[in-house]
Amino acid sequence: MREAILRAEGLAAGYGGAAVVRDISFSVRPGEILTLIGPNGAGKSTVLRAIARQLEPLAGTVYLSGASLEKTEQGELAKSLSILTTERVRTDRLSVRDVVSLGRYPYTGTLGILSERDRAAVDAAMARVGVSNLARREFTALSDGQRQRVMLARAVCQEPEVLVLDEPTSYLDVRYQMELLSLLREMAHQEGLAIVLSLHELTLARHVSDTLVCIRDGVVDRVGAPKEIFIDRYIEELYQMPRGSYAALLGGATESAAAEPADSSFFQNRACDRFPCHAGVAEEAFNCLFCYCPLYALGERCGGSFRYTETGRKSCVDCAFPHVRENYGRVLARYPELAALARRTGGTDGV
Repeated sequence: MREAILRAEGLAAGYGGAAVVRDISFSVRPGEILTLIGPNGAGKSTVLRAIARQLEPLAGTVYLSGASLEKTEQGELAKSLSILTTERVRTDRLSVRDVVSLGRYPYTGTLGILSERDRAAVDAAMARVGVSNLARREFTALSDGQRQRVMLARAVCQEPEVLVLDEPTSYLDVRYQMELLSLLREMAHQEGLAIVLSLHELTLARHVSDTLVCIRDGVVDRVGAPKEIFIDRYIEELYQMPRGSYAALLGGATESAAAEPADSSFFQNRACDRFPCHAGVAEEAFNCLFCYCPLYALGERCGGSFRYTETGRKSCVDCAFPHVRENYGRVLARYPELAALARRTGGTDGV
């Protein structure tokens, strides 16, 4: 087993000298995705900012490749660790290529002049996340999904060993959330990148994580694999949910069933005047998430039988497989294929 590349020991951090988080300890190895979950205000973002040295620790130590961050120069740190936050970037009419090129500044020095190797790294990062076709577009003219991919390309362009992401799925709809997380999983498991991120969406956290760190009231409450964490009784305790509400959210799962990572999602929009719009499906089982089915991008290869309306919109009313909760696992199972398509086509259609 590989040694941990990033390790926090007894970390405390906060603002104005007051600790928001304390006694935080965990480690992540190359090729692993470690996800912080927990209620709003628990301190997840503070932890990430501290391990990326955007906040000076009040106590404890963060180690990167065995060396304390306190003894690591900022320029050298930027070559090994990259962070992507939810903060909106002010680009002042910069193109996509310009924004991605910012990731090379740890290598270019104060003048910021790109070498041939730097330009090659920019090209490779844009191709890696599927935004090469956007290179000349103005960053501010992009969709939220495109901007998030560009910012990821900038982070990848730093060629880090550790990638830190604070709520990377913010501003994205379910299709682009899953595509982004599929890309991160590929970068970790196939390329050996260590990834530390925070997520609010529990379904996504179950889907992408190797290890989960649960933060509650500023401390680590539990650490474990998804099957060890996603037990209805514990999740209800972590998020202070009414007893039985998490199992109900999963469609009536028992505690033992909830312990297994879910491969489906369930959503009902009962305010829709067409609910339920798939003939032969019981109302209580109907899954409205199919209205956002991303396999639409695969066209005839989606495996269903959707058609286009007169206005050119997708209609899945007559899809080949019923829109019930259990069948959505077939959609999730094809996200790697969908993500590969997006990269081959250059991330079109707002990806």
